[in-house]
Amino acid sequence: MSAPSVVLACVALAVQASPASARQTKPGAETLSGTPSESRGRLTFWNLYGVAFGVVSPVPSGETSLGLGRMLRPRVSPIGNVWSTTLGYEFTLSVGGADFYSAFISYGGRFGLVQHRHHLAAVGYGGRRGRLMYGFSGGVALWNTRPLALEAQARLGYVFAVARGSSVRGVVGGQARLVGYLDAIPLPHFSLFVGLLVF
Repeated sequence: MSAPSVVLACVALAVQASPASARQTKPGAETLSGTPSESRGRLTFWNLYGVAFGVVSPVPSGETSLGLGRMLRPRVSPIGNVWSTTLGYEFTLSVGGADFYSAFISYGGRFGLVQHRHHLAAVGYGGRRGRLMYGFSGGVALWNTRPLALEAQARLGYVFAVARGSSVRGVVGGQARLVGYLDAIPLPHFSLFVGLLVF
């Protein structure tokens, strides 16, 4: 074998054994590498449909939520799980007895069956295989143009129906909301929801 051939062979072996090459061939590295640069700042959307139950209401409310946000930089846990979170605005339209009876008993007024909510929200998913969905938000509830309550809520759910290479994810889960009626008694609402994340 000629001298140039020996040199080229040694260089090739050194490149294959280098740490950079080892990182590139590490199982799962293609999922973790590139994710922050590709995802950060991306526009996100979520649409959820739920049934809310009030502790003082015999009749639940139906509600739909629409959210729009921007993806924050994904975080990688020490065990290699990726957690992706978006921060944005969420609008919720609630129709039914849970909101009507809660407002009537706590606030002492008849405010109709329809209320709308405006929240600053953080929504995301992660964990093993990205199957855990989570969300936290806070804002105000209104009847027509009249503010009724300050609120905070939290969600936990399961991510399903993820097509390989797709940004659309199905979710199902539960939600707890504390409705702090102005100058009145705060009351909790509990919900079940199903919907879509487009991250």
